[in-house]
Amino acid sequence: MGLVDRAGPGIEEQADQVAEAACELADAAAGSGWSMVAVDDALVAIDTLAAALAQVDQEVAEVLAAVTAATATVRRRFGLPVEPDPAPAGTERVSDPRPARRPRPRRRGLGPGFQGIR
Repeated sequence: MGLVDRAGPGIEEQADQVAEAACELADAAAGSGWSMVAVDDALVAIDTLAAALAQVDQEVAEVLAAVTAATATVRRRFGLPVEPDPAPAGTERVSDPRPARRPRPRRRGLGPGFQGIR
């Protein structure tokens, strides 16, 4: 895929929102504890972002493989399900690089898309 001068429609804005949300999460987590659901959600986000960035080129994908290995280690540490690696080390991916989706636990809350009070 490679880098381009300007990302596709909405990509830069979404990346900015993800970075802002990550900062807000880090600030919120500093003052309280994590639940298993929150840890799992954060690990899914990390894996998803790593998979998205891995599309830049093969070298970036190889570097980010360490991120996927690290999140798998954290999942094992907390007894969370670990996704099997779709491609052994040293082989190229031929399938979709995004992590497999698994059923998420049902949660209560304000629902998807809640933007908060502005």
